[in-house]
Amino acid sequence: MNGLIKALGVVVQWLENRRIPYMVFGGIANSIYGNPRQTFDVDIKVSLESGEEIEGFIEALRTVGTVLPENPMTFVRKTNVLPVEVEDVRIDLVVAELPFEKEGIERSAYVDFSGVRMKVCQPEDLIIQKVVSTREKDWMDIESIVDHQRDRMDWDYLLKHCRELAAFMDDPTIYTRIEKRKDEE
Repeated sequence: MNGLIKALGVVVQWLENRRIPYMVFGGIANSIYGNPRQTFDVDIKVSLESGEEIEGFIEALRTVGTVLPENPMTFVRKTNVLPVEVEDVRIDLVVAELPFEKEGIERSAYVDFSGVRMKVCQPEDLIIQKVVSTREKDWMDIESIVDHQRDRMDWDYLLKHCRELAAFMDDPTIYTRIEKRKDEE
């Protein structure tokens, strides 16, 4: 079994067993909704409600993987990310902080990916994760997702969140680029 798929399965099962709300996003979700491409890590967003819960999460996670930061709690507080290694694969567990991130987790749905049944973000939520990026690669991913998912996307939801992010980040192009993609058919 591919190491990445094995690591994904281990972490997803661990999250499911503990009933921790999560969604897989990043390269794996991009492979599901856009153009499949090679990815070397796993991105999972989790919803944890308190600092105490985060500390327990970190300690329990050590049963399935290696927590990479020397001082994980400090690292999570600064970055909202807990990098771990499972089966020699890096997994970034991103702690959801913003309402749209938590909403994305609630909207996620089960998908079978290479034999792993897991909750994956919806295509709109994957785009919302990527629109703040300045990397052209992320915008190419967005275009691919739109090309493949256009007819099944909730455009009102996507545009609402892109408008909010554009205002929050004082970058109107976040909204205008997505609106332009919607209108291209």
